[in-house]
Amino acid sequence: MLELNSGGRRKTLAMAFAAAACATVLTLQGASTAHAASPYDGADPAATGCSSNAKTLASAPLYLPNTTSQVGTIEMRYSNTCMTQWIRVHSNQTSCSGHACRNNAEITRPAGADGPALTVGRGNVAAGEPYQWSLMVYTPNTRSCGTGNADTGSNTAYPYGEWGRQICG
Repeated sequence: MLELNSGGRRKTLAMAFAAAACATVLTLQGASTAHAASPYDGADPAATGCSSNAKTLASAPLYLPNTTSQVGTIEMRYSNTCMTQWIRVHSNQTSCSGHACRNNAEITRPAGADGPALTVGRGNVAAGEPYQWSLMVYTPNTRSCGTGNADTGSNTAYPYGEWGRQICG
């Protein structure tokens, strides 16, 4: 294709191609360092070992709506080693009207220094377990919030008895 034109045209096209290739490489290199995804985003805190040294940043009781009947606790957990946060729900009940209880946990990291906004839900925990946790978000510089609930078989308990209420840490 370059042979169709005179020598000057060939050099111009070759230089334009080289400049475009350099610009693409520089753009890709810049993009990879801007907000590199953490290997811990969306990972399970138990499977990665991040839960072994975790601490609780905040907690709240899980009440049935319009009552002060506490059926569990919700916690914002943080690992100094992995620099991650996740939500953990502890239920006082494991059997719900003949079936295993299904608890839920979800955490949201806002967009910022640690990456784009990210919401992740429950980890790989079997129904009927007293603890349920969300997957993790990488947060060395960001404060995240989350919510969860505990299944009782006949009703669902929420932080302070309010659906959608979050705790932050």
